[in-house]
Amino acid sequence: MNSSVLLLMIFAPMLLGFLPVFVKNTKIINTVMVVCAVAELALCIYLLLTYNTTDAQVIAIPWFAGMGIGIKITGFGILQAVATSLIWVGSSVFSDEYFDHAPRNLRRYYVFWSITFGATLGMFLANDLFTVFIFFEIMSFASYPLVVHNQDDASIKAGNSYLSIAVIGGLVTLTGIFILDHFAGTVVIDEIAAAVAGFEDADRLFIVAFLIFFGFAAKAGMFPLNGWLPKAHPAAPAPASAALSGILIKTGIFGAIVVTSRVMQGNEKWAMMVLVIGIITMFLGALCAFMSVNLKETLAYSSMSQIGFIVIGVAMTQMLGEHGTIAAYGTVLHMINHTMIKLVLFTCAGIVYQNTHSLNLNEIQGFGKGKKVLTLCFGTAALGIMGVPFFNGYISKTLLHEAIVEKIHLLHDVHAATGFFQSAEVIFLISGGFTVAYMTKLFICLFVKNPTKEWHIHKAYVSGKTSVVISIVAVVIFVFGALPHNTMDKLAAISSEFMGVHPLEHEVAYFSWVNLKGAVISLAIGSVLYFVVAQFTVITKDKKYINPWNQNICVENLIWKPLIFKLLPFVLGFIGRVIDKFTDVFLLVFRKIFMRNAKIPYTFFEGKKTHKEEGIPDMAFHVTESLAYSLLLFGVGFVIMVIYLFVA
Repeated sequence: MNSSVLLLMIFAPMLLGFLPVFVKNTKIINTVMVVCAVAELALCIYLLLTYNTTDAQVIAIPWFAGMGIGIKITGFGILQAVATSLIWVGSSVFSDEYFDHAPRNLRRYYVFWSITFGATLGMFLANDLFTVFIFFEIMSFASYPLVVHNQDDASIKAGNSYLSIAVIGGLVTLTGIFILDHFAGTVVIDEIAAAVAGFEDADRLFIVAFLIFFGFAAKAGMFPLNGWLPKAHPAAPAPASAALSGILIKTGIFGAIVVTSRVMQGNEKWAMMVLVIGIITMFLGALCAFMSVNLKETLAYSSMSQIGFIVIGVAMTQMLGEHGTIAAYGTVLHMINHTMIKLVLFTCAGIVYQNTHSLNLNEIQGFGKGKKVLTLCFGTAALGIMGVPFFNGYISKTLLHEAIVEKIHLLHDVHAATGFFQSAEVIFLISGGFTVAYMTKLFICLFVKNPTKEWHIHKAYVSGKTSVVISIVAVVIFVFGALPHNTMDKLAAISSEFMGVHPLEHEVAYFSWVNLKGAVISLAIGSVLYFVVAQFTVITKDKKYINPWNQNICVENLIWKPLIFKLLPFVLGFIGRVIDKFTDVFLLVFRKIFMRNAKIPYTFFEGKKTHKEEGIPDMAFHVTESLAYSLLLFGVGFVIMVIYLFVA
């Protein structure tokens, strides 16, 4: 593979971000963006089809950012690059239509849209954690303007949450990467496992892994770092929501896989922690989606829940050891499946919004009735995410479920306690049931119920090119689910080396009763949840949708806001006051001992002026002001130093 071609694949979209600066016609810009995304998709598919582990080479840029960056094609990386390009093709095609009625700040949107595209590709093809971090941060900051694009109060608040968690998570992760480099002597992904294998201090390594994991968990929307996700996805324009939900949160999963399979390889305690986080994320996201009355918010919480399913797969891959291939396949395939499903669902949500200018289920009820293309595409994606047999989500969820079952069987063989994993299986199936329930709620609301109002649609509700894109993806969702051995198994096998497992020796009997049983149980639970439980909780007697949950009670309000805006200011303020008073007392004592005869305009004690000389103007001055100014200068200098390190 020519190194210049690979670098061009990553940096061309980022350089294309400057196009809107020189070209004012947004139609031309969008056409160029679509052509670029299609070319990237074609190139990624070619690289996927011709991928060979023996031909993999590292392309290094040693002068970049001081430490240099490295790019390398892996089976997992190029598979995610295909998924990234697919999202950008679909979203770029829809962007032209979506913004046709609201072209405000559209050129700015395309600038950051293309930069985010290139940075996401760069992260999946990174050879080391420092390169991962560089592209991870570029992606985070470039996607922020996409979240706040509408510039209303909801968008600004969502953007603040998104940027706060991105900055905090990024800094924590960078700290962990530097410490790991100090301990192991390398941050090259393929070298980490061997480098830390002989490290004796397991507790310190655990802390380092947690620091690195923190930022990736935040980006993925794992509990308890999920507060930004249900705000950012609904606030962003629908094409950006598809990218955020379909692929950007997968970058967090990529980091979690690297930390779990490389830094903490074989560590049972770490895998157990990741498993618990996955279970909570999975169930909590599904529960919140079930109660939501906002279309895009429901899909955002759904993404959070599906991330939980994937995180469970990451943990089970390590817990099962040599038997972890099923879990690894389920992890990789659910990442791909979720990308395709959310591309269709968020595009459909965007179509609904651009015609109704609302996302509230009570206001958009019945919009899709009689609209065949929208009904078929949304229904296919819904069946996929519900895990209905013969649709792609069933295959990946079956593999993840069977991984838990396999762990229970292994523990039975050694007469170990299996209660925890049996409980995990129950929660897994119930969460699948909630998925069935909330997707059924959305489908019946949009396509079965009669409209409650008339919408003034002056043209076709969706363009032909958007219909073609979502229809093709919907067909793939079905084909992948109906022919898993010819499609999905081969894709998962390409990623097996990166996941640290061997390819499956025997085909999985996906449609045997043993494997169908889990899907049937979840479908039954979902039916009860919607047709029985929902009628007393989220649907009123007059068939209106309500959210019985007090939305002020959330992780962000209960933990993060008090921590960041109350506890930290109090602690740091207390430390500042101690330093302030110590400085005042020190100066007072110093003057009394060494400068007793000196005439000075002011003497301060505990912030109070005690003496003033004649003829001296009353100038407001205090030691703490000087200290604050010094800290400000320090901050400016620190920023300059960081910029120098990146370009030196």
